[in-house]
Amino acid sequence: MKLDLIEAFLATLESGSIRAAAKALHQSQPGVSKKLRQLETELGVPLITRSVKGIDLTRYGEAFAVRARAILNETGRALDEVRQLRGELEGVVRIVLAPSSCVDLVSQAVRLFQRDCPAVRLDIYEGLQALAVDQLRAGRIDFAVCPLWEPLPETEFIVTEIERMRMAVVTSVGSRYRGATSLAQLDPLDWVHVGAGANISPLVVKIFQQAGLPAPQPRMECYSLTSTLALLVDSEAVALLPAKLAEQPQYRHLLVEVPVRETIPDYPLYLIHRRESPLTPASQSLASTFARVAGAKRAPA
Repeated sequence: MKLDLIEAFLATLESGSIRAAAKALHQSQPGVSKKLRQLETELGVPLITRSVKGIDLTRYGEAFAVRARAILNETGRALDEVRQLRGELEGVVRIVLAPSSCVDLVSQAVRLFQRDCPAVRLDIYEGLQALAVDQLRAGRIDFAVCPLWEPLPETEFIVTEIERMRMAVVTSVGSRYRGATSLAQLDPLDWVHVGAGANISPLVVKIFQQAGLPAPQPRMECYSLTSTLALLVDSEAVALLPAKLAEQPQYRHLLVEVPVRETIPDYPLYLIHRRESPLTPASQSLASTFARVAGAKRAPA
């Protein structure tokens, strides 16, 4: 299967029409149509249907699109790897970070990486396990740094713990809950759940069960640190977050740790990548830097 056929298919899908795809690829419209027919003939199934509104994917097309993106992403990664092995530290490294978990790691890790690999572009996306796993499986990113709410299959992913985070209930400095000493004093309606790819974080469930209390059911689940901070700062909201978030200079005047007496277990932070997609020299350099920075912060304790 030729890569140009896959490129024509994905360009059509992303552009919404064959005409737009031809323009994006700087090719003729009949040429792109021919490549799509060749691809469908080779696969033996229809991938798209055409209408006055543009194109729609068949069920075969939906399944093939996932693999097609992974193929092109892996091809680009392979080219980067060969260039980097030749000593040309260029290309792109793409990662997903859990922002509240990496708040004290990212600036130093990126600074060290850019010193060592100044010609490599770095793309950083914000997300937790659900997004990270989807992006890894599609081949869109090199690795992720985030906590895991559910275990990942060892046959598919390499998962390395780089830090154990102290977790805490966090609220705004002006919140009525800032002096609360028990989870029972916190109104379940004021909980903001940080997106875990499920209805509620298993860690939240665990600490409430250990306290003999029903876990607060989510009215809102945030997948963005910006939105989470806005809700915490401008309301009576509380959230379970890495304690280090409230300790950062940019947030310590806005957030405070609620001194509940219940034990909140530490939670691991992991570096995750696909077993079948080895890291390029540049992405390995960045991954090693994250692990090194996390280790250095842990050492004084």
